[in-house]
This record gives sequence, structure tokens and C-alpha cells, in this order.
Amino acid sequence: MNCPHCGAPVTLEQSFCPSCGMPNKQAAQHSRDMAHYNREFEQTKRGVYKTLRAYKGITARLLAFVIAIVVMIVAFVLMNNAYSIHKNRMIKQALSHGDEIEAQVIDYLEHGDYVTLHSYSDHYALTNHSYDKDSRFAKYYPTLAMARDYSGLYADLMVLITPDDLSEQRHSLSLVNDDISYLYKHLYEQDEYFYDYGDIDLSYRTRDDIEKQTDALLIRYLKFTPEEAEAFHSMSEGRRNSLLEDKFEMILNERMGEADE
Repeated sequence: MNCPHCGAPVTLEQSFCPSCGMPNKQAAQHSRDMAHYNREFEQTKRGVYKTLRAYKGITARLLAFVIAIVVMIVAFVLMNNAYSIHKNRMIKQALSHGDEIEAQVIDYLEHGDYVTLHSYSDHYALTNHSYDKDSRFAKYYPTLAMARDYSGLYADLMVLITPDDLSEQRHSLSLVNDDISYLYKHLYEQDEYFYDYGDIDLSYRTRDDIEKQTDALLIRYLKFTPEEAEAFHSMSEGRRNSLLEDKFEMILNERMGEADE
């Protein structure tokens, strides 16, 4: 390339002509073009690096999420297997110590101690024997199921009547209503499956006794009258819930009155 002023040879890297000293306009333009291209290149490079870092972060988070899901699934499977193994072991133990365990079940029934009976039967997975009609404990299935329902009601009722966090008590009120509905369903609306292998006479005796004990709980802890407790059996779930709420509010007002004195 030659200088347009004197004709001397110049290069694009020379900003001025080495012969006449005039500015080399083509070199200046070349310099501006290179600077522009360099800026574009650096911006593109930074964008690529930023995108790669973003994808790397997403990939890392996705990988961590997948690992967490896998760990949860494995833990769930192990827990279920451990629970099943434990239950199977208890079932075998109940069968191998049948006389002793059946005698204890009968003792709890004779004393009407359904809360302890449920804890005992749950430990030995006795309700699982309902699936084996040849098991000596299958005949107790309806009785143990009713004891389980009664035990759940008793536990939630104790939370309800204990002075504590009001929101927790209101939650317990809802649980008590659900417990009673489930218990009454087993007491009064059993299907044939419920009695498939059960001892009918024992089941009816248990039903009558648990009905009396449930009425006693309502009278003692929720201020029911005997007439209200009797009528409670045949009420709809909505009416039962409404009456429970009224009784609960009455108990709260009594507590507030006692606190003010």
C-alpha cells in the first residue's frame, strides 16, 4: 500500500507515512475496525462464558435434585421394608407365643382396657391376622379394630381438653369429630367383611362396651348430658360437629371465667 500524498510505501500498522509524515487514513480506519471487532469478540466471549456458567449451575442444581429424589425413594423403600420386616417378625412371634398373647388380649377385654389393648395388638400386628382365616387371632379382628378407633378418639380427646395452644385444640376438635364418625361407622355400620372370621358374640359385646365408654367420655370431658350422649349416636356428622363445637366453646368460656376469678 502506498501513501496517497507522496507515494511512499506504508503498511496498515503505520499511522503516519514514514516518508512525508502525513496521517495514514487507511491505518486509522483499520485500527477502528479492529477495535470494534475486538469489542464484539469480547462481548460474545463473555456471553458464552455466562451462558456456560448458567447451564453449569442449572445442571448442578438439577443433578442435586435428582440425587435428592433418588435418596428419598431409597429411604422410603428401606423404611417400608423395615416396617414390613418388623411386622412380619411380630406376627411370627405372636403365633409362636399364641397362648400367652391371647390370654393377655382376653384380660384387656375383660377389663375394658381398649387403649392398652390397641397398643398391645399394634405391637404384635394382631389385626394383620384377619387376612389369614386360620390364624387364632383372626376372630379378634373386629374387636381389635373397634379398640383401635376408640384409642384414637381417646388420645385426641385428651389433647382437646388439655389447656394448651388454642389453635392446636381446634385442630383436635376436628380430629375428635372424625374419630367419632369412624368409630360409629364400625359400631353401627359394619359390612359383612368386618365379621368374616370374627367372633360375633365377642364383637357385639365389645361394641356395646365401647359405646358405653364413649358416652362416658363425652359426659365426663365434654359436658354432655346422658340424653345428649344417647342422641349423639344417631346424629348426622354435621350435627355432631356442631354440638361438639358448642360444647368446646362452653368449656373455653368456663376456663376463661375460672382464670378471671
